[in-house]
Amino acid sequence: MNKKIIVTVGLGLLLVGTLVGCKNNNKTTYETIMDKKEMTYTMSAVYPPFNFINDDGDVAGFDIDIANAIAEKMGVKAVPITTEWEGIVASLIANRSDMIIGSMAITPERKKKVNFTAPYYHGGAQFFAKKGTTLKSIKDLKNGKVGVVTGTTFIQALDKMDNISKVLQFQSDIDNFKSVVQGRSDGLVTDYFVGLEAPKKYGVDIEAVGKLLYVEDNAIAIRKEDTKLLEVVNKALKDIIADGTYEKISMKWFGINIQNINK
Repeated sequence: MNKKIIVTVGLGLLLVGTLVGCKNNNKTTYETIMDKKEMTYTMSAVYPPFNFINDDGDVAGFDIDIANAIAEKMGVKAVPITTEWEGIVASLIANRSDMIIGSMAITPERKKKVNFTAPYYHGGAQFFAKKGTTLKSIKDLKNGKVGVVTGTTFIQALDKMDNISKVLQFQSDIDNFKSVVQGRSDGLVTDYFVGLEAPKKYGVDIEAVGKLLYVEDNAIAIRKEDTKLLEVVNKALKDIIADGTYEKISMKWFGINIQNINK
């Protein structure tokens, strides 16, 4: 009888040990990988509604909510860091943050420098002009002056268009919007959702003209050497999509699920 009790207790302890081990193995390993309880990430904070500074002076937007949801899955706190878009990849490589969660499009050039997670939404380059324009497409411009944000993929696309004589570069889309309204440019190219938000957010009278110029896969950028971190973030991203968290965030900012909207 005593022997049976000892065996049973021993098995019980072994089971508890196994369960604890399983729990530890299944727990997100971010803290083990990074040796800290905070997940730092960068964005420009001038790309509404994806990331921007709200009236209270805090960063807000779709990207921020996605970052917070991912961090929650990993059991850590998300800490945002703002930086100019043009130098954002260099900032990541210099270890000023753990990752970029700022609506960054995957490009061959960027993939040489950083790794990317699975895309968390599919955006698109859209031409916008002053409301009431007679233009039907960006191709209708002659010797056009078109604005973009410095460091974006939109610059290369415009450089290939013979009817665009000048590409005006701005540090933010806010200045880009104003340039169109003030008549300093004939239009601008930005993400479709960013441009649609502009009239409501900033009171600028612009409208989408023509179809998407091209579709982009937007993902989270992580340093090349941080392969384990890439795995953990990909899993967290997959989890927030599977449990409906992603869709709730998307509905909050856009009224639709944008994950595969332009795919």
